[in-house]
Amino acid sequence: MIYTKTGDNGTTSLIGGKRVDKFDLRVECYGTLDELNSQIGLVRDLIIKREKKGGKTKLEAENNKVVQDLLRIINSMFKLESIIASLPENKEDADEISNHFWKDSSLDLKWLENIIDEMEQKLPKFKNFILPTGYYISSHTHIARTVCRRAERLLAKLNSESFVSDNSLIYINRLSDYLFCLSRFLMKEYKQDEIYFQD
Repeated sequence: MIYTKTGDNGTTSLIGGKRVDKFDLRVECYGTLDELNSQIGLVRDLIIKREKKGGKTKLEAENNKVVQDLLRIINSMFKLESIIASLPENKEDADEISNHFWKDSSLDLKWLENIIDEMEQKLPKFKNFILPTGYYISSHTHIARTVCRRAERLLAKLNSESFVSDNSLIYINRLSDYLFCLSRFLMKEYKQDEIYFQD
């Protein structure tokens, strides 16, 4: 059954069994990561829909490099959520939990930095601040970026009160950079003009 009734009193269980309030900061963190992951999933689906609309088959659309990259990120985010849903006793324990759920976090982090570098090489230089509008898929990517920044702020707060693995903090920081670059890349890919802030 989908409902267990164990959370009817406003508490939930972390990985390991400890029950905490549903407004606990750790719950807020992995809930926001879940929100972010859903936004990324939406961006991926919008790209697939746009690719198919352009005449590509479903298989061709799903084999699009950005679509594949986003799927890898979505999968990594589930690992990150599991890490944050656990309760480490100290920094060493936090790193051990990270290695348990996400053994390849360092590789995923390096991979993310590499694709940011690849995208940046294909993008025009900044003229001014870019407004988060202009094309619907890019705008949705900006929404994901802002949720990512909120998740990062919450993780930083959690790290000040408890323990968060270094790679978790670094990955979420790089992910917001990736989403910003992706929003610009999609504007270029779909031949849309970026809209700049007028001071």
